[in-house]
Amino acid sequence: MFQEMIRIDGSYGEGGGQILRTALTLSMLTQKSFELVNIRAKRPKPGLRPQHLTCVKAAQKISGAEVEGARVGSLYLSFHPKKVKPGSYHFDIGTAGATALVFQTVGLALACAGASKLLLKGGTHVPYAPCYHYLAEVYAPILEQLGFSFAFELRRYGFYPAGGGEVSVKIAPQKEISEPFELCGPYKTKKVKVLSVVTEDLPSHIRTRQAKAASEILAEKGFEPEVKLEKAWAKSPGTVVFVAISEGAKRAGFFSLGKKGKPAEKVAEEAVFAFFEFYKTQKAVDPYLADQLLLPLAITRMPFCFDTSRLTRHFFTNLWVIKHFIPDFSPEVRGDLDTPGIVSFLGTV
Repeated sequence: MFQEMIRIDGSYGEGGGQILRTALTLSMLTQKSFELVNIRAKRPKPGLRPQHLTCVKAAQKISGAEVEGARVGSLYLSFHPKKVKPGSYHFDIGTAGATALVFQTVGLALACAGASKLLLKGGTHVPYAPCYHYLAEVYAPILEQLGFSFAFELRRYGFYPAGGGEVSVKIAPQKEISEPFELCGPYKTKKVKVLSVVTEDLPSHIRTRQAKAASEILAEKGFEPEVKLEKAWAKSPGTVVFVAISEGAKRAGFFSLGKKGKPAEKVAEEAVFAFFEFYKTQKAVDPYLADQLLLPLAITRMPFCFDTSRLTRHFFTNLWVIKHFIPDFSPEVRGDLDTPGIVSFLGTV
């Protein structure tokens, strides 16, 4: 006999897959069942896509959940979790769907249950999702401050359309943290990391041109680029430029992907200009990390404060989903959609 289910409208806000992933994570952590309707109803290909289905199957596997509607194209899903079991798990999306999003669905739940290992196969550097380097160099170090420890290893790159990338993750049990969480800008450092990656089946000069263009633009603005060139092995050809800044506990990162007919210099410019847009706001948290922080912060319930360069629709949608499972999680948000903001919470009294 199942408890009364939480009902969530999957078309709310931007109506994307983040609603599903957040609901799956919180369902496992709170042991509250949910049903999701109108899944991605506004999207060109509505319903569950293969990458979303992998998230569902992964959550089902680690929690022994009973699930209805788990099929490609489904606009409805019900999820009834049991206790999460730590262990060694292997999840293969089978497409270039983002391995990062599968990790973010199950990673926190596994950490709260104990030590685990993950092997994820699919896309590692694909559009509309955090890339591997963002997870390893921005997301993971930030979450260490909340007691979560994730050690990432990139075994093989995965670009669109073939995917085939491999990422392993060692997950340590969550540690109890008593210190309040605070990330506030501005950054004072001028050192910026630039990573230029090109697959082995593409000319090596692309890698050099990407790095040269990025470093020259940064240097013109007074930054000190620290450049790294890397050759990638992957099923599909691809290039990526990753630009990151770190200072103390603060981290931010931006990346751009190459494609046929897109000049190497354009790939570099996109990543660098996204960084400039962030840096000039004098905030600590980039817009992607802002919405990704809400879930672990809601779980830990510790006092926190962070400022972000832009409050996105993803941020507000994610907060809306979280409140379905944790109704008293009500951080103060100062700022409006598409503007810089400050987010704070006094924690559990």
